Amino acid sequence: MFRDFEVSEGYKYLKARIWWPCFYFAVNLPGFFNAVNVSIPTGDPNLELFCKYKGKWMQVAATLGWNPKSGMDVDYTASYVYESGPWRVSMTDVPTHGLDEIEEQKHRNLGIFAFGRYGSFLEVLKNLRKVNYKVDITIFPGVELDLEDKPMYGCTDAYFKLTWDNPNVNLGFSLIGPAGEEILSVANETAMGEQELYLEGLGQCLEDECYKICVFAMDNISNPVNFKVEYIWKHNLSEDVGYSLTSAAEGAILGSILNAPLLYTSSENLADCTKDVLRKLGVEHIYIVDIGSRLKKDVIDGLKNIAKIEEHYTKVEEIYNKIREETGSNDIIFSTLDPWSYWYVDERKPYGENPGSLYIGPATYIAAHHGSPVLLVENHPELSTSIRYHTEFWKRMASDPASPKGLPSVAEMYITGTRVYDFLNKYDFDKEGEETMITVAGQYDIGISWDRTFFGKAIPGRFLGSPVDTAYWISRSVFYPALIFVNPATNPNGIELINGSKSIRRFPYWGRFGLKIIKESGPETFKYPVLHTYLTYLHRFNERASDYWGWKYTCADGVIPGESPSFEAIDRGVNEKYYGKPGAYYPDFTESEIVPLYTARAGYENVFSTNPDDALRNINKGVIMWMGIAHGGGPTGGGCMKTWNPNSSLVYEENPWRGYEWYLGSTEEPDTMSIETYGIIPMIFGNPTGKGITGHGVFRTSLDFGLARKPLLDGIAKIANLPIIRIFTPEWLKNSQDYYDGVVGSTLVGLLNQGVMNAYELDDKLENVHSAGFINGCCLLATRYFHITLVRHGFVFQIFDPWPTSWFTTWIQDIPRNLALGDTIGEAFVKGISHVGILYLAGQWWADIKQNVCYYGDPSLRPLVPGIDYSDANYWEQKDVKPLGYDPSFSIDGHNPFGVTSYPHEYQGVSIFQLILVAVSAIIIIFIVILIEHKRKS
Repeated sequence: MFRDFEVSEGYKYLKARIWWPCFYFAVNLPGFFNAVNVSIPTGDPNLELFCKYKGKWMQVAATLGWNPKSGMDVDYTASYVYESGPWRVSMTDVPTHGLDEIEEQKHRNLGIFAFGRYGSFLEVLKNLRKVNYKVDITIFPGVELDLEDKPMYGCTDAYFKLTWDNPNVNLGFSLIGPAGEEILSVANETAMGEQELYLEGLGQCLEDECYKICVFAMDNISNPVNFKVEYIWKHNLSEDVGYSLTSAAEGAILGSILNAPLLYTSSENLADCTKDVLRKLGVEHIYIVDIGSRLKKDVIDGLKNIAKIEEHYTKVEEIYNKIREETGSNDIIFSTLDPWSYWYVDERKPYGENPGSLYIGPATYIAAHHGSPVLLVENHPELSTSIRYHTEFWKRMASDPASPKGLPSVAEMYITGTRVYDFLNKYDFDKEGEETMITVAGQYDIGISWDRTFFGKAIPGRFLGSPVDTAYWISRSVFYPALIFVNPATNPNGIELINGSKSIRRFPYWGRFGLKIIKESGPETFKYPVLHTYLTYLHRFNERASDYWGWKYTCADGVIPGESPSFEAIDRGVNEKYYGKPGAYYPDFTESEIVPLYTARAGYENVFSTNPDDALRNINKGVIMWMGIAHGGGPTGGGCMKTWNPNSSLVYEENPWRGYEWYLGSTEEPDTMSIETYGIIPMIFGNPTGKGITGHGVFRTSLDFGLARKPLLDGIAKIANLPIIRIFTPEWLKNSQDYYDGVVGSTLVGLLNQGVMNAYELDDKLENVHSAGFINGCCLLATRYFHITLVRHGFVFQIFDPWPTSWFTTWIQDIPRNLALGDTIGEAFVKGISHVGILYLAGQWWADIKQNVCYYGDPSLRPLVPGIDYSDANYWEQKDVKPLGYDPSFSIDGHNPFGVTSYPHEYQGVSIFQLILVAVSAIIIIFIVILIEHKRKS
């Protein structure tokens, strides 16, 4: 549903909020996924803002508050007015995971309990029958000021202060970047007479650009207000240092490509030891990398006296072109000269920098591996300004990414990403297709939203952690083709792992409530195993749960899971089990069955464990990948992941192959409790149609205590569908399968049989995981200590989300499918998430902003795929990557990797015999010249 509105000239800031009249009740317990915030009537609307920007509709912001979990008041946003004129607000209402102008008319706190209402009592009563949503837009007038001063190279510690002369007026202000992006805003309505902004750095502007300050009023102003903006910044990185490090990095890459020795020298003088080495190696051609022309003439002349200078590179574009000319590569490698910002595990905020901890070394290594230059963002105004939004945003929101303000701004992602690609196009990096893009930087040095920006234009990846972490991780990635065969999972005879049990529920429902284990968990032998762990996931969503929700999910690209046809042979039969249809289709959301189906077709063997001890034991013994979906998050401890709890009194199965809901659930039928959105009466009678007496409820909470599986109603439905009887039976009674919500382990009640594993426990129990891959649809765990633990124990790539993730993680089904078809791991992931996420630079706007999952590692990595039925692009054998044996005489065009034993090209100087020969020759020549001259005169 869309509504258009106009933002007139002179208005510079706006706030938007979606709400509905309701009662609410909250229980605020400390801990993991314990808080309850029930709204009556319930709702789950989401808000999108659009504006006409440079002639096209641009999505400005989106909210995806999980109202059933967090309450009503979570769908609000604020934005700088990028352009006056047409704007648009959109509201969607789907089952997915304050402003003063809206009066919260009743609010009470009683210990851990909170309760009250939004709207008037009469409005709430009307809404009990049918929920009506309201959207309030507040627009603030303001002015923009150009900053005449421009930040210099290496600008740090920027401080801005706004003061005004009337403390009864509330003002706010925004810092606007040179591309028009809102870098940071402060709109504290309690501030009296002043507002402040602090940024840890600013990027340089191009010649015709500047930063702007936008000052806006947050209430009605009847009289003029005088204000003053003050600012100051520092200069902590000189161009001399920056260009010297750039020369060192690019020179190392060029040396690696040319298989030439790399020598560093002072710009002031040529050291004797450097001259000696050049002569000892017998160097004949010299390439000088001297960005910024810092090298003195005496140094250049000294080098000329030793060998011929082939090239002297003084501009970054020259060395960029030379590297790419030699390799033909167009991969993009970003890094920074900003030292690593260290952070504390629980607080998740940067606490300082280690001045010598730079990423330039690891970044140069991975760049050389890709045959590409490293683009240090400080050297280019377009890059140094574009990272500022991402870095300042993440520094503030990494500690609370699940808050309404914790998701990245759609507009800033688009504007900064477009600016970066304008730069890449200028330097001819933007070629046909999607470029491989790698960023090597700490999460607080280049903000993590940077990577997600480029989906749709590039295949991005990130190496993060400390510089030591990235160096180790990159080395593992570079040597993955050989290291993977150290993994016991590649043993051709197989490896023994613990596989999960299988269970069913059958009448009579006593004892274990009818639970029967038909296959016990225990050791089995697997070849090329992939471990699967499913605790919270979608099950038969479009095929069955659409009857409950009243609609079918359609992807951002128009694909309808379970219905849209496919032309790939690998998709044949994906719908046969539940739809009963042969042929090739895009599969429905049933991750716990579709992912293993594709991994099996890729040649892997599937092992399942939900018990955390069994799962980690399997990983330590050896698996190719660990895949799954679970709830993630946790307020402290570096992140927590939900697991199966074998000690729960609700559990009678220690290690089921997939998790299920405890009320009459089993591995056969895991989805037995629904997010109740229709009311008590419809829940009891299993009637979500809204028709008849049994289809209308009042007490609608969106808590997951709705009983989906009703054995009695199942029996009645069988009778109701008999001939003749079915003629007189209401339609809702014939279908006892329409109260399944398609979400297993959703919010609260359905999680009572699950436990928690935090990052410290993971760190203690994990050993060397032998270059396995980690793919999980869990929320809020990427970039935390949980993530760093995975890296340090040897996971060579990871795919998961630093933000909350919506239910629709269809990309996890696509990854093994696309790997089997020959894609790299980055390509496999980006193709998958393109179905359900925003593609900021491709113009694919989408309501689901909670699909900002990122890839960590080298996106061009090819995980070992043992099956070759669909492609052999990801298959190789150990003999193909056999390492070199030790041979002290081994040489690669003069490069001796096992050490130098001789210098066959060493310049030996002039011997005595040669000196005598030269002297005699000179005497003879002089004698001849004299003789000729004498004869000429005669």
